[in-house]
Amino acid sequence: MTRTPPTATELALAAEVDRLGLTATCHQFERWRAKRWLAPTDQWTDPATNTLRPDIVHRAAWLAALSKPGRGISWIGWTFWATDDTEQTAALLRHALTRTIQLPLRQAGITLAQIPHGDSDTAFETRQNLAERLLQGRRAIGRDLDGLLRTHAGTAGITLPEPRTVSSPFDATLIRIGARLLTGGTADVSPEELTDAWRSVWTGPPEQLDRITAAHIAADENGTDLRALSPLAHGLPGLVRALEQADAYLLCECARRFAPAPRPPPH
Repeated sequence: MTRTPPTATELALAAEVDRLGLTATCHQFERWRAKRWLAPTDQWTDPATNTLRPDIVHRAAWLAALSKPGRGISWIGWTFWATDDTEQTAALLRHALTRTIQLPLRQAGITLAQIPHGDSDTAFETRQNLAERLLQGRRAIGRDLDGLLRTHAGTAGITLPEPRTVSSPFDATLIRIGARLLTGGTADVSPEELTDAWRSVWTGPPEQLDRITAAHIAADENGTDLRALSPLAHGLPGLVRALEQADAYLLCECARRFAPAPRPPPH
C-alpha cells in the first residue's frame, strides 16, 4: 500500500526528536495520531511563529522513548488522553480504565454479569465461590520482600527509611479479603475481618489501626457508614458502573491528578 509522503512538519518533528537522542519515524507519528496520543499534524505548530510547539516535541519524545519492542505505552498514554480532555480521548480513557480494572476477572474467566447482586444466601455463596476462582492459579508471594531488601541494603552499608506500615501487600490473608471485596464489596467482608487482616501484616504504630477502628465506630453512631464511601463499596461491578457514568471532565481531571504529565525524558 502506497503511503503518503511525509510533510515538512513531520520531518521537522522527527528531526527535533532525533536532536534529543531519540528516534521517531513519520510512520510512528501516523500510529500515534490514530491512537489519539498525538494531535493532528495541523495542530503541531504555533500559528504566530510557525514553529513546532514545545509540548508536541515533549510528547513525541516521550512516545519515542517508550516505543520499544514488546513494551506498551501504558499509563502515560492515558495521561495524554486526560490532558487533551476531548470527547474522543475521554471515551478512550474510560474504555481503558474499565477494561484494565476487570483484568483479574478476565484472567479467571469471570464476567461482570456472573456476579449476582443482593443479600440472599445464594447470591452471597456465589460471590464467595467467584472470589475463590479469582485466587486459583495465583502465585503466592510468601517471602518478606521488604525484609530481604533491608538485609541486602544493610550489608551494603545503606540506610533505608523506616519500615512500611504493611510488611507485605501480597499476604495471603489480604489477597483473600481483596478477592471478596472485588466480587461482593464491603457488604461481604465484615469490619472485624478486614481489621484482623490488616493487623496480621501491620508494622506501623498499633494505635493507628485503633484510631481507624474508633473513627468507624463513631461514624456508625452518627448514622454514617464509612465503608459505603469506599470505591469498592459495591465491588468491582460498582466501580465499573461509577467509571462508566462518571462525567468526562471529572474523569480526565482525576487521571491528571493521580498521574501527572511526565517531564521530558532524559537524553
